[in-house]
Parts: sequence; C-alpha cells; structure tokens
Amino acid sequence: MTLINTYLASLPQESINELKEHGIDVPDYPTKLCFNYPIYLRGLDLNYLHKLSSGWVHYKYNEKASIHHPFQKAVSCIKKFGKKFSGRDDSLLSKNEMNRIRVQIHLICSKLLSLFLIRSPKLSLLRIKPKRNEVIFSLFDADLIYLSATNNCLSFLTGLECVDDHDMERIYNQLASSSTNISRIMIYGQQNSMSLANLISVQKELQRLYLVNINSITYWTAPGVGSELQKKAFLITKLKLESSCGCLKFLGDFINLEELSLRCLHKDPCYNVRGSVKAPSLRNLRKLEFEYNHKYEIKFIADLIQNTFKLRKVVVEGSRILDPINVQLLFESIIISCPHMRNCSIPISVINPPLITLFDSCRHIKRLCLFSIPSEAPININYCDNFLFQILKSRPANLRTLELINCSFSVKVWEIFLRAQPFTNLRFVSYLWMKHNFQPSVEFLEICSKYKRFGLLKAFGNIDLFRN
Repeated sequence: MTLINTYLASLPQESINELKEHGIDVPDYPTKLCFNYPIYLRGLDLNYLHKLSSGWVHYKYNEKASIHHPFQKAVSCIKKFGKKFSGRDDSLLSKNEMNRIRVQIHLICSKLLSLFLIRSPKLSLLRIKPKRNEVIFSLFDADLIYLSATNNCLSFLTGLECVDDHDMERIYNQLASSSTNISRIMIYGQQNSMSLANLISVQKELQRLYLVNINSITYWTAPGVGSELQKKAFLITKLKLESSCGCLKFLGDFINLEELSLRCLHKDPCYNVRGSVKAPSLRNLRKLEFEYNHKYEIKFIADLIQNTFKLRKVVVEGSRILDPINVQLLFESIIISCPHMRNCSIPISVINPPLITLFDSCRHIKRLCLFSIPSEAPININYCDNFLFQILKSRPANLRTLELINCSFSVKVWEIFLRAQPFTNLRFVSYLWMKHNFQPSVEFLEICSKYKRFGLLKAFGNIDLFRN
C-alpha cells in the first residue's frame, strides 16, 4: 500500500479534499518519497492502475470495519492471504456499499490519471492491454482530450502495448493527434480498427513490433492496421510473433529484420502454412528464436538460416517435427551460413551430427544446446555417445555452456566426459530430459548426482522443472 499512498500524498490539496469528502481516508502526511514518485514515472499500465486503486479501497474498507469488529479483522486477514492482494469478497457487501466503493475507485483512478498526465513529463511506455475494466479506459480517454498541447507528457512516449479494438477508437485518435514517436508497439487481437491504423501511420521511428493472436490473412490485405504495418515493414528491425503463425506469409516484407522470434503455445496449428510459405531472404538477421508446441516443418527454418550470414543466436524448441529427416539439413545450414554464431540451441537426429565441423565453422560459439530427436527405427540405446567424444576431441576454445536434452549416453562414457571436463573450457554442463518420453536409468542418475556434488555438473532433471 506504500506505493499508492505515495501517489495519493502527491495529489494537489484540492484533489485530496475532494477525496476526503467522498469518505476516502487519504494520509495527511506524505510518505517517504522513492523512485516511484510521479515525476520519475516511465510506464503507465491502465489495468494495473485500476487494480491498485481497487485493492487500496477494499483494504481501507476492511481496515475501518475491523476497528469496531475485531473478528472481521481476522476474517479479512484470511481473505487477504487467499487473494494475495486486497482481501476482499464483494459477495459479503451490501449493494449500497458496493456502489460506494465503485465511486471511490472511479474517483481515485481519475485523480491519479490526471496527476500522471500532468506530473510525469517523461512517460515512455503506455499499456492499454485487453479490456478488463471499462471505467479506467473512459477516464483515460477523457483526460487525453483535456491534455494541454504545451504540457504533453506523451512527447517522450516510445512504447505502446495495446489491443486492436474498435471500442478504443477515441483513445487512439487522441494519441495520433499527440506528438508521439513510438518505436516499439505490441498489438493484441485483429479487429483492424482504423483509429489504431491511423496512429501507426503517423509514426516515423517504428522499429520493434510484437503481434499476439493475429492469424487472418485478410488482416494484412484489407485496409486497416495490417496494411499500415506492411507499409512500415521496412523500418522494423525486431519482430516477435506469438500465436500468430499466419504472419509468416508476409515475413518477406520485413527486409531489414535483425531479430525474429516465433512462439506458438497452441497444440494445434493456428494457421496451416505447410508447403505454402517459402523462407524469405533476411540478410541482416542476427537473432532467431523459434518455439512451437504444435507440429512444424524444420525445412522452413533451415532455409531461413541458409539465406542469412550474420546470425549470432539460433534457438529452435519443439519436439513435434513434421519432417525429422530435415533435422540434418538444419545442422548443415548452421555450419555453412553462421560463422558468427554465439548461441545455438537446436534439435539433432540420431545420425551422428558433425560436431567437430560445427566447432570448426562456428569458432565463436559460447553456448550449445542439443535436443535429441529419437528415430522410429531400432537404434542403439547409447546412440549419443559419439556426441561426447566429438566434444572432447574438438575442445572448442570458446564453448562455455553445454546443455544436453533427451540424449542417451552409456554410464561409462558419461562419467569419462564429466571427469575430463576440467581439462576443457566448459564451465556449465546440464543434462535434462522430457519425462513423458525419456527416463534415464537409476545408475546414470547416481553418476549425475555424484558429479553435481563435485561441481562438474550444473543441473540435471526433468526439463519442465527448470523451464517453469
């Protein structure tokens, strides 16, 4: 509660008096000022502001009730522990009490928004994420209308996280009329609202784009946000797509990309791109991250890598590969096209990958993560032993971190490798596995435990425990 007390104590005396007239117990003394003082405010999240105000009002209400009813205080503490924030349960309030609380929340949000828009001269990030509380958005809309052009706190605005929603038109129109230089934008949804499109059209320094849940092809072809983003595509250097597989069809428009992140947690493809999308040529690409829960084609990634020459980081995660035969093609693409590689995390097939050739071609590699993709054909249970022998033989000069996932080693070879680690440049070695399709033997785990105590193995265990 210290944070909101600080902000409330920073309000003009007129605003404080108005809050008190509505039964809001504002501290009569200013709390100790800290970095969160309004003048230092750099980010404004409308949903969080409403949540903060709501929690404070309910907390004060329960605190006041507990003065006359000690038992109520105990009940309030239990609720607070359960809800972790406000300790409220609206079902126990009367209708009049609920209306009174809503009015107080509305008033506090209004006063704080006015304070921030006037006293936060260098606000750089604005979050208008998917709607949860319509009140806060209407208040923000009203404050923008009365915002003085000479006292524009949004002149330093460079980041915007927003929802593509027709109900937000007035807010986006007001932002478009302000002098903003947005360089990074995150968009949820795909309603193709013209107001958001107009806001994007007036931005001249847009460089980072983050799209969430956008898969419709018509989103890019019809007039609106998609078409405006296509016009700005040549400016974008960092692109992040989350559950937006349909955008891959237009990836070639982003010719100056330096960083690309593709992430989809859906178990079924949100858009069928198999065979219909060709890997574009992104010559300036330096960082590629790919994480899919559903099935995907490894050939698309291999072709994408082959069309670059400046990649320094490649991370490919996802075991549901449609074309495992092309895993070797991915490996070869990295060897040929990534001489500047620093960080590499890729799946590998049971066919012995040429790790020595990889280390010779990518001499600067510092982190290597290998995720073994088992074959359907019968194989030797210790088919990954050769990986370790190649690493010991090559002894790459710059390799510091090695992560092995779902790799099957014989106990003897694994122990030899761990004993030899002090004579290599490796500092961190981890061994992980996916519990649902792989389980090391008890003897193997005993070796892992032993060398972890010696400090030669950083971590071992189920990958879900480490990634979560």
